[in-house]
Amino acid sequence: MRILSGELKGREIRFRPNPRLRPTADKVRKALFDTLREKADGARVLDLFSGTGALGFEALSGGAAHATFVESDANQCRAIRDNLRELGLEERADVLRADAVSAARSLAKRGETYDLIFVDPPYEKGLAQQAMEAVSEGGLMRAGALAVVECRAAEELPARIGALETARTRVYGDTKIVIYGTV
Repeated sequence: MRILSGELKGREIRFRPNPRLRPTADKVRKALFDTLREKADGARVLDLFSGTGALGFEALSGGAAHATFVESDANQCRAIRDNLRELGLEERADVLRADAVSAARSLAKRGETYDLIFVDPPYEKGLAQQAMEAVSEGGLMRAGALAVVECRAAEELPARIGALETARTRVYGDTKIVIYGTV
């Protein structure tokens, strides 16, 4: 998998194939970061359900100041750390091995806040809404921040989750991207 935009465009993100992973398709990632280009510059980013870390790496390549990757699988965490080292991004990122919903609550308790949050859970398990509720309740989003949720196109998410409201929805084949902003 390659980074599609920014200063690291064309650089490879290495990971071992895993049947439980569903990396964001290149077409979707490209469209998403074309939309978020200005938002990523200088941002603090939280990548929940990181998997390969592709969304966090795209944000860092686009000029994000810092990214926190949250992934429950030890092998994926190791791969993200290895990629950070190979790309020279270790100083601009943290990798947390944890359940994404629990990590969101823990980060909120520590007073962490972000400009851009990615939520890309396994499809159809209700995790997208659970994670967004934790993000909203915890106050993880700074003023003007955006939370980007990836889910199956048929999955319904509420237009409003706590203090967050849908700002934009796009469908790409079987994938839906829902962008939430603060009310």
